[in-house]
Amino acid sequence: MQNIDKDKTYWPDNSMYFLTGSTFLHYPYFKTSEQKQIIFDQINKIKEKLNIEITAYSVAVNHYHLKFYLEEGLNLAKVKQFMHGGTSFEYKRKYKMKYNALWQSRKTFVITSDEMDWMITGYIAGNLLKHKEVSTFDELKNNPFSSYNFIAEKYGDESAQELVRKVIDIKEDIEGGVDMSGLEKMNIFRSKI
Repeated sequence: MQNIDKDKTYWPDNSMYFLTGSTFLHYPYFKTSEQKQIIFDQINKIKEKLNIEITAYSVAVNHYHLKFYLEEGLNLAKVKQFMHGGTSFEYKRKYKMKYNALWQSRKTFVITSDEMDWMITGYIAGNLLKHKEVSTFDELKNNPFSSYNFIAEKYGDESAQELVRKVIDIKEDIEGGVDMSGLEKMNIFRSKI
């Protein structure tokens, strides 16, 4: 597995990506549905304006996770611009935010196997449950800021719950990124290069 942020010279075409972003000092900028909608609107702009398929997403109080397919790896910069630049612009405009730092970190990974793809999907879909922003699978299914509902509709409730339970204990690092060592221990990663 390759962390693209550390090596910006290689953004492979025809690849699935996992992007995560964390707010500055983990401040809960996105506590309300209205605030989360700002990120959700950027996700929709990526789908509509860039014609990029988003296959999983989660918007939490201080971070987001996004999984998407890129035909052209160079479009990764545009996706990041929508997620960080677009979200920052809209948030600051709406809430009259006077200081600049909304986002602190972001990490991008290329998904290199079907098993990794499946586990990342479960991790993203169950993220609001992991962080206790919802208490039950029913609440998760009805939450517009998680793609869990799409997975439950496509594969059934029981399969979706099982998938989330497999990955729900994966830790996040201090910056809000996924602690990939938890997933690596599941032997789902292999090097892209």
